[in-house]
Amino acid sequence: MKVLLEVLESDFCPKCAVVRERVERVAKEMGAEVRHLDPIRDSDRIIELGILTSPAIVINGKVRFAGTVPSEEKIKKAIEEATF
Repeated sequence: MKVLLEVLESDFCPKCAVVRERVERVAKEMGAEVRHLDPIRDSDRIIELGILTSPAIVINGKVRFAGTVPSEEKIKKAIEEATF
């Protein structure tokens, strides 16, 4: 099953750069696709998902992390859970 990670990030968010780096590394390792959500350009999608804070990680359409900086291990585990 193909996994899509959507990452909400913003330029003024200090946590976002860390999350972006971790998601990119994990996605590459696990063969997942990454889509970066821009707070302005992708506002309709962000509202649809009900995300209220950044950074946020959405896995296959489900918000898994919001406002936190999960470890790579937690991101991997969430991806594994989403594929079952």
